Amino acid sequence: MNSDLKHDKYVLPDKLVERLTHNLNNMGSNDKGYTRVKNLLDQGHLNYGQAKKFKHELENDLTGNDYENVCGDDMLSFINNCLNNRREGVKSVKKAKMNAGMENQFLKTHTKDKSKNPTKVRNVKVSTKNDDIINNRAIYENIDRIKQLLK
Repeated sequence: MNSDLKHDKYVLPDKLVERLTHNLNNMGSNDKGYTRVKNLLDQGHLNYGQAKKFKHELENDLTGNDYENVCGDDMLSFINNCLNNRREGVKSVKKAKMNAGMENQFLKTHTKDKSKNPTKVRNVKVSTKNDDIINNRAIYENIDRIKQLLK
């Protein structure tokens, strides 16, 4: 999810509201999509997460009457226009900042841990020599290291 867009709300245009109202009046309360259309009309807008989910469903899942009940092509073009305009707006602002000399605006700032083992957990020392295995030297070395850590 684009963090610059996650709090956006896209107000439904009057044309879509009229069509959704007409569709809602022609639907029964048990019809599929009734609650979605009712919620859209009650809220009057889509937030970013809803718009993305709704776009996916319009493109992949909804067919036939279910697609038409939510104003299918018109709703899809509205969502695509809103999302594309906002994404392009965010992109152009970041690009302008980079052109002005700021560091890469498309990457989040972070600190990199350059150690190979950032959690500082040491791997177990495995004995490969026959003599070490017979005499348990690897175990005694680990016990000595634990004693040093406890001091």
